[in-house]
Amino acid sequence: MTQRFEILAEFLKKNYGNAAKVVEVGVGSERHVLNELKASIKGEVVGVDVKGGEGVVKDDVLSPNLEIYQGADLIYAIRPPPELYPALISLAARVNADLIIRPLSTDPPPQGMKLVNYRGEFFYVTQKRKLPV
Repeated sequence: MTQRFEILAEFLKKNYGNAAKVVEVGVGSERHVLNELKASIKGEVVGVDVKGGEGVVKDDVLSPNLEIYQGADLIYAIRPPPELYPALISLAARVNADLIIRPLSTDPPPQGMKLVNYRGEFFYVTQKRKLPV
């Protein structure tokens, strides 16, 4: 796992280690953070991707099956295309979950989200509860 993903996984474990449910959207073939969370978070950790796959639920956030996301304390996405930002923001609001987006450095910031710099790694957050870090 590259250092930047280790830092993101550390942040998620520190802030959501006791979460009832965490969902990664757009898992693709990079499963480092998802696997790390599955090994260390007490609650349910779900991977979602438009293509599905082994251990990953098939769903499209542009037309989501809300049952997959119900009860999530956190929905996060690593380097999603900017055109998915509004759908992710809407989905998180609909199920009352925090949202974290880790964009590519060249992507525009998601509208209405707070920039967080944690140990030199940056991501955007909308939150329903106060994070300790």
